[in-house]
Amino acid sequence: MNLNRDFPYLVACYLIAVGLFFISSDMLGANYLSARPPGKYYLYLLSLIFIAVGICAVYLRYQGKLRRSGKSVKEVRLEAIENLDDAALLANIALEQKDTEIQKAAEERLNEINK
Repeated sequence: MNLNRDFPYLVACYLIAVGLFFISSDMLGANYLSARPPGKYYLYLLSLIFIAVGICAVYLRYQGKLRRSGKSVKEVRLEAIENLDDAALLANIALEQKDTEIQKAAEERLNEINK
């Protein structure tokens, strides 16, 4: 299982499961959930909304309309580091950043500025 590729499916299935859980819990008379009218109707409506959104997300993902577009956060940060001229900020990024690739980029840019 590739989590990056399958994550939208997991979220969609979770939404469907939550909707089915609420509907089935009330219909089966579970002790942990008891809804009386008019709250019962709101519960059913909310459950149907969860199920519909989950099904729409599966459909959109299957059609390829939930693809990532644009740059990732990491790419944007690396690009911003290339354009930075503030040595203090670059030093702060190089010391405190948890991502090693961003740290290295900040260190290299700092070395370029100090030359």
